Amino acid sequence: MSFGGKKKARSEIVRDSVNTFGTNLFGSALGLVSTVLVLRNVATATKGVYNQMQVWGGGFNTVLGLSVSSAVIYYVARYKIQNAKAAVGKTTAVLAAAIVLISAAVLLLMRGTHTFQGRSASFLASIVTYGVLSFVFGILTCVLRGENKFRFFNIVNLTQQVLITALNAYIAFRPDADLWIWGTNAVCAAMAAFALWGVLRWNGPRPVPAPGDDCAVPVKDVMGYSLKSHVSNILNYLNKNLGRYVVQEKYAIADFGVYNTAVTMMEQLWLLPAAVSQVIMSRLAAMQQQSDRLRLTLLASKLVTYVTTAGAVLMLWAARLIFPVLFPQYVGALDPLAYLIVGSIFVSYAQVLTNSIAAYGRPELNILPNALAAAVNVAGSFLLIPPMGINGVAAATSASLTVQGLASIVIFCVYSHTAPYRLILPSREEIAMVRGIFKK
Repeated sequence: MSFGGKKKARSEIVRDSVNTFGTNLFGSALGLVSTVLVLRNVATATKGVYNQMQVWGGGFNTVLGLSVSSAVIYYVARYKIQNAKAAVGKTTAVLAAAIVLISAAVLLLMRGTHTFQGRSASFLASIVTYGVLSFVFGILTCVLRGENKFRFFNIVNLTQQVLITALNAYIAFRPDADLWIWGTNAVCAAMAAFALWGVLRWNGPRPVPAPGDDCAVPVKDVMGYSLKSHVSNILNYLNKNLGRYVVQEKYAIADFGVYNTAVTMMEQLWLLPAAVSQVIMSRLAAMQQQSDRLRLTLLASKLVTYVTTAGAVLMLWAARLIFPVLFPQYVGALDPLAYLIVGSIFVSYAQVLTNSIAAYGRPELNILPNALAAAVNVAGSFLLIPPMGINGVAAATSASLTVQGLASIVIFCVYSHTAPYRLILPSREEIAMVRGIFKK
């Protein structure tokens, strides 16, 4: 696959990136509607309990899933589903069982701690359920990405957001933490079944792998790639979510609901970086020419950073106007958000560059940026929380995201022998390419 020599390949990448971004943006708009309803009507403690289920269930998925989703995209894109399905199926079954058993054991041991004090057995079971369902759903959507079925991938994600929005709207008028939690799990289960149907369904002939890649993928290769990715992914997860766990442990559940609102708002800035990185990873893995990979990565990273920067400034300005009027219960989220905004801009580079490096087959190169970021986060938390409180948590997280973005630039430039300015300033060719896209 040649990025520079085939206009069709380039247009497919642009089309899928735009469609995925549009889907994410529309889904975010739906989420905004439900968020407005929730923030105006649901108590901070109720929202905190719901967020706790998501954070812990998602954490078990991230830690115990061994980042196999990265390997799924890489091997399905390169060797195609017919050669990878056996290894993917076996790996998914084993890791899903491990998530259930290990997460249940951990929660039983922690049941008497401050974090889960007063929580019911049903609540703990919901965390386990959410963890394993999120894992299975993630694997299935990664297969769709590896097969470049982005149209169906977007339909699945949009359907999920519509259902979640409907659930949140109901909860806004009839607040019930248990219904909210188990309703979310039901949506996740339904979407996993929908994604599986998309994986099994084909309208035309299946893609054929390159002659040198037409062989069965061994389970050990999938696990080997996953484990190389897992170290950096765990560090990345710790970097982005350490603050959430710290706030749960040191403050009341209502404070966690407020802080999590700030983090959730920050994450909305990553819609475009997420969309672009989702689309290009499978394309990069299938490309044969290093120059094509480099050209696509440089253009993608610059575009998403420019847009993210503009969105960050607009979000902070709008939040300061709107929250005191519409969401007085959550006005405390504004100060943490101001700190988080800075890091959210720099880390947009990391979101594209780390996925690009992984698509080159070198996921271990992402360990250093994430390790540096995690170290900054831990050190910053110790230094900043005593004098600044929750704002110190946000400042430490922002500093770590900034370090992660800058370190990713350095690693990518060294690995690809690229001058750093090429990741910042647009070239004439790139300007002409973007103009051509908008003219169409």
